Amino acid sequence: MKKVFYMFIAIMVTTSFVSCREDNDILSVKPAVTGTMLDKEGNQYKWIRIGTQDWMAENLKCGTPYYELTEETMWGGENYIVGISDFGMAQQYLVDFGNYYSYEQALDNCPKGWRLPSDEDWMKLENALGMSSDDTGKEGWRNGAARLMIQTSEQGTGLNLRFGGELCKWGYGSDTDNSVRTYRQYDEGVYWTSTVETKKNEKCVFYRRIMPNIDKVERHSTSIFAHYFSVRYIRDAN
Repeated sequence: MKKVFYMFIAIMVTTSFVSCREDNDILSVKPAVTGTMLDKEGNQYKWIRIGTQDWMAENLKCGTPYYELTEETMWGGENYIVGISDFGMAQQYLVDFGNYYSYEQALDNCPKGWRLPSDEDWMKLENALGMSSDDTGKEGWRNGAARLMIQTSEQGTGLNLRFGGELCKWGYGSDTDNSVRTYRQYDEGVYWTSTVETKKNEKCVFYRRIMPNIDKVERHSTSIFAHYFSVRYIRDAN
């Protein structure tokens, strides 16, 4: 009887150890290598290595600030395309969360040796962070990876994806409302891929979306002319 009891205790202790070890593995995925890189304007960013990829660990900030984007009026002048009531807050927002970019701007601002990650690149990252291979190719919200994507270097991965929201052109296709507005700042992070998909003769591009407190990553494609998203660049590990 005592032998059976001690065997039971041993099994319980071993099981608890494995469980804690697995939890710690999930919460403590550390990058293999870290470093810094420069954008086209000379701004410096951290990067981290996960698997066979080096990822920027901060959102891109270069280019025309989103609150200074303009378009020509019918009278030959220029107007800001985004209505900003507090420029001081908008400037601080760019410092904290990075800039917003159209798909073309995301491609154009890519520094030498780096690239805008493809849909496949994002899948590799998701696999490396524990998302199942069965889920990575699906569209919509897939389980896993998100809570590791938002970790700082102190917490684990250091990828530190931010909830910057997006700029969205409301009422596109409408004659009455073509305004560009900030949307869901602090409530979601939306990131471009480089992968194009054609839907109903319309050029669309895949993106990734994350939201606070949800360990899921959304994979979908959207029309390119109506959205400005956040940007991370990657390169293959040397």
